[in-house]
Amino acid sequence: DLKHAKPTYHGDTIYAESRVVDKVESKSKQDRGVVTVETKGFNQHGDEVCSYTRKVMVWKKEGAPPRRRPYGDDIWD
Repeated sequence: DLKHAKPTYHGDTIYAESRVVDKVESKSKQDRGVVTVETKGFNQHGDEVCSYTRKVMVWKKEGAPPRRRPYGDDIWD
């Protein structure tokens, strides 16, 4: 579900904010859930230029595999 509220132009800066609006257990995978996320995009003037809603299957916290990075874990030291 994608809506374009206003046009965007070359050189615009687009900011986005997302929020979770729903979550349900996956029917096919017990270690995951389906999250519905709503995202709004704003230009540099604060005008809403687009919005969309999507569903994403995600790991449950206890079922997620360990995080693996293609670089070291000490990047903030």
